[in-house]
Formats: sequence, C-alpha cells, structure tokens
Amino acid sequence: MKKSLLFLIALIASIAAFESCRKNDNNDVVITTAEDLSANEDYTEQIDLDADIAVEERGGGPCPTVTFAQPEGTWPNTITIDFGTACTRPDGRVLSGILIINQSADIRTPGAVRTITHDNFLVDGVKVEGTRTWTNNGQNALGQWSYTKVATDMKLTFEDGSTTTWSKTRNSTLIEGGSTLTHWDDVWSSTGTASGSNRNGIDFTAAIIEPLIKRAGCRWISSGIIEFTVGDRTRSMDFGDGVCDRFGTLTLANGDTHSIRLRR
Repeated sequence: MKKSLLFLIALIASIAAFESCRKNDNNDVVITTAEDLSANEDYTEQIDLDADIAVEERGGGPCPTVTFAQPEGTWPNTITIDFGTACTRPDGRVLSGILIINQSADIRTPGAVRTITHDNFLVDGVKVEGTRTWTNNGQNALGQWSYTKVATDMKLTFEDGSTTTWSKTRNSTLIEGGSTLTHWDDVWSSTGTASGSNRNGIDFTAAIIEPLIKRAGCRWISSGIIEFTVGDRTRSMDFGDGVCDRFGTLTLANGDTHSIRLRR
C-alpha cells in the first residue's frame, strides 16, 4: 500500500511537471511570435518612411544617394536609393544596401503604383528581403490619402542567423502630415491581415483589430492591437496608448501580461 501511494504521488508530480513545461513551451512560442510580428511591422514602416523621404525629399540628408533612371518628374520611373555601407538616419537607425523603387506616377496621384525591392538591404544589422507594393486609392471623405500596401515573400534575417517570413495586406491612411512637404510629421493608420512563420519555423496568422498608429517622428508603432493565432492559440499584442516607447504588451491565455521589447 505504501509503495502504491508513493508511486501515485510520483506520477501526479510528473504529470504536473510535464504540464508546467508544456505551458511554458506554449508561452515561449507565443512570445517569440509576438516579437517577430512587432519586428515585421516596424521594419516595413521604416522602409515606407525612408522610401518616401528618398523619392520626394531626395534622401533628406547627406545619405542615401538617390538616382532616377529618367529625369525627375518623369513617370514611370525607376529610383535607386543607395544607403552605402552605413547611413545613419535622423531617428538614429543605421541603414545599408539598396532599395529599388519602380513607380508609375507621382505617389499622390490616384491609381499610382509603387513597388519596392531590396538589394542586400539592412536596418540596424537585420537583413530585409521581399517585395512591397503600394497602390494609391485616392482621398477619403476627410481628404486623407489612402493606400493599399501589399508585402509578399518578406523575410528578416537577424544577426544570429535566425529568420522570420511573412506576407500581408494593409489598408493605410495618412491621417496627419499629408499637406506638408516634409515626411517627418506624417502619421499613418493601418489595418489588415498577415500570415507567415516565426523564427522557429512555426506558422502564424494575424489581424489588426485596432488600427496601428505609426508616427514618423517615433521609432516604434505607438498604439494599436494585433490579434494573432499560432497553432491552436490566439493572443493579442497591444502596442500602447500613443506614448513613443519601445514596449508592447502581450496578453496570455490566463490573462497574465508579458512586456514585449520592440526592435532597437
């Protein structure tokens, strides 16, 4: 009887330990996916901003070097944006490599299409690959420019060699800054969906349930919520209440929260 009792106690302890380990593993998968999703969003926003500044402000500083295949103002045109080996942007980020832009018309023209590809392009040491396409949908009832932005076969390669991949569709509206010449006062509001794989090769899907707000003057997305599903688990990632900081909040199944540190 005593041996049976000891065996039962040991069995219960083993099951409890297994369940605890399994829950921790599940949380690790969710946390990794949230980190990769936030990186994906931030890197594409960074590229959009730098593409705008390069094309319409001719680089906005001593670097990058911007070259038009046809005379400026001629459309369609191909624009090569060369950041060299290290171009420090006004927000402190370091870019290198080349962005190649094919554009059908001035981007503030309804129906204009901009396609962005990458040639050994890095942001703060992280390599970015894939294709981004903008389509100008015209102005909404408030006079704000609206775009459909589609990212296909995107890939980030981190400094440790790990990768994350995704494709997504965004409906993005320029809610502030559309009437000024500079892009540093731009504020974008975006909704849409995405799918991909995190750096551990585990698939996810995601949808924005509260618009993501990205201010050109802030290095990170400052508000909005993404809901994502990985395996049989659906969680939410909250980017904040508008304060410019590098932290988001992941809500786990039991209601606990985990602070997600956004990319540097």
